[in-house]
Amino acid sequence: MDTDIVDAVSRITIHLAGEHETDAHIGLTLIPLLKIPTAIIEFRHPTGARVWWEGWCEAAAMLDRIFPEQVNAGELREPELTINSFVILDDAPRRARIRARSSAVSPDGIGALSVTVGGLTIACASRAAVECQVRGWREAYDTLALDGGFGLPSADEVAARVRADHTRHGVAGLLVAAEERQANRAR
Repeated sequence: MDTDIVDAVSRITIHLAGEHETDAHIGLTLIPLLKIPTAIIEFRHPTGARVWWEGWCEAAAMLDRIFPEQVNAGELREPELTINSFVILDDAPRRARIRARSSAVSPDGIGALSVTVGGLTIACASRAAVECQVRGWREAYDTLALDGGFGLPSADEVAARVRADHTRHGVAGLLVAAEERQANRAR
């Protein structure tokens, strides 16, 4: 019998439209957890927590460009089925991917901002959703950094480094500007 090992990569996208609850705490197994709508995320690797926090710091830096004011995300189509996921972050990813779409190029006129690390994407369709995620991921990072003794820099140090990178490289403006140019060419 020929047995091949197949590695499967799971992909999960969580869509958030407005203000919502997040809760970071140490679970029963003494592992930090972040609860967000439709998912519980368990942090087993300190680098994964740092990469996610960096991603949300980058997203926060783009917030004014994508959602210049607090507007209602409108009526989002509800999925037929709500999936509740338990996600374990147990590896050391190198970088988060941030995707941004301004309301000017969005088919529904609503901006979007998402953070992806590995197979997990959290996509926000409003300023309030992004702000809730930033608060939740900061709290989760602080929980791990302060409790875990992993020698992680503080959440403020990480955020300051991300802001300095944006100032040096202009990353936030470049990503959105490139997308808007591409949309204008398609028109």
